[in-house]
Amino acid sequence: MKGSNNSSLDRQDRHSHPIGAALTFIVILLGLGVPVWWNTTTVQRASLPLEELSTMAKVSGSEQSIPILLKGINDAEIMAKKLQSALVQSKDPLTYNFSIVPYKFSPEEVKILLSQKSVDAIDMYFEELSESEFINILSIVEVPSNYLPSGKVCVGRHNFLYFSEETDFDSLGHIIRSILALHDSDRNSDAHLPISNHYNVLLTLATANATQEYSSIVSLYDENFAAFSKKFRHVADLSISSQMIYLGNGHIDANHDTEQKIFSLNEEKVVSLINILEPRLGSQLSSDPTFHWVLYVPHINQSPMYIFKGSLPVVTNSVLSPRWNGGGLQIVNELDHSFAGLALCQLRNALGIFSLQNADTSYISLNYDESGVHAWELYLLTRRRTVQFLNQATITLKSLSQLLKQIGNIVVSEEIRDLIVASVKMGDDSRIALKNDDLQQAYRDAKVSNSCAEKAFFDPSLLALLYFPEDQKYAIYIPLFLPIGIPVLLSLRSVYKHFLKR
Repeated sequence: MKGSNNSSLDRQDRHSHPIGAALTFIVILLGLGVPVWWNTTTVQRASLPLEELSTMAKVSGSEQSIPILLKGINDAEIMAKKLQSALVQSKDPLTYNFSIVPYKFSPEEVKILLSQKSVDAIDMYFEELSESEFINILSIVEVPSNYLPSGKVCVGRHNFLYFSEETDFDSLGHIIRSILALHDSDRNSDAHLPISNHYNVLLTLATANATQEYSSIVSLYDENFAAFSKKFRHVADLSISSQMIYLGNGHIDANHDTEQKIFSLNEEKVVSLINILEPRLGSQLSSDPTFHWVLYVPHINQSPMYIFKGSLPVVTNSVLSPRWNGGGLQIVNELDHSFAGLALCQLRNALGIFSLQNADTSYISLNYDESGVHAWELYLLTRRRTVQFLNQATITLKSLSQLLKQIGNIVVSEEIRDLIVASVKMGDDSRIALKNDDLQQAYRDAKVSNSCAEKAFFDPSLLALLYFPEDQKYAIYIPLFLPIGIPVLLSLRSVYKHFLKR
């Protein structure tokens, strides 16, 4: 009897050892292996306000109200109400509103104003009083009637407009709206250069006359563009550079008019010349938007040379190239100062500073200073770019939110989350500053918001699992878990049978 009991215990021991090993294996696999695998293969995602990002809205022009300071010698409040009424009743459509803020000159200020000899002198006086080249508000200034032609308005350099008591306020309101319509926030497509914090301006002199000296041309460009760049620094940084390239013998396929003794290029041949020049311009040297302006000095045996459109010569002897971000090619037969002014004018247009077409005889304009840009033009450009930066950041963040919702494999690190949170916060701060008429702060915050949004969207870490479909996981995990899973299932079957018999 005792021997049979010992035999039964031995059989149980022999069965319990495999069962114990199977249980140990199962516990280790499920209790340790699966959690380790789960934690090491789970996509790490920092918490993001995806719903908030998906509901972000762009800044519309109707949300904005441009403050205009009316500085008056007489009753400024009455004049402000008249001008406000004229602006409201105008039928000219604009995407933003105006608020006229009255400011009456003190007797001392009136005395100083009357001591100036002209509107030009008054404008220079106000510019000297300003602590910065950047203005924070548009100003309309009343001047004595004898300073302006009867009833007319003057467009200034520093202050926006000058008027007198003889000026009709309906006419003044129409001029304000028509001028500001040029700088409407919805006119994004009119600027050839995309909005950016940095721009390159590359001036190229192309010639086959290697023996001639052209240093005066380069220095003239440097003088013109340096003053513009200095004043434009409040909006963006301009990197001005120049180069000279030689075109071999310089013989271009041009038409020769023996009677007029000129050479001409039609549109097709101008395109051929641009194709010859383009590979040598060095556009690939920077990722920042680049404005190209090329001066082509014809070979002495093909001079003078003119660009023709149809049967008529082009007045400026130049042509624009869409591939050069609003820049172009100008043929120069004789050295003068006009070509530098043309290049600067086209750079203004490419950056979104639109020149007034002075066809309206109800106003006159002060001449530009050496910078080639008015202070109020930069104010309006900055306001428009603030909205563009905010809207661009909003579009980027909404696209990123949609992408993260659709593709669950994308890793979102803490750094990406911080960039997104910073972009949202700086965007909110910019909108608040814009409502409080602190344009410089609004513009700085908008640039940071857009920069953070773009850094987050284009971060390389987001692309690691971007194109990794879900079904490919089975091709990886089945060969890994199938050899392990079959012994585990057989072990579970054995354990089940063991405890069932007991």
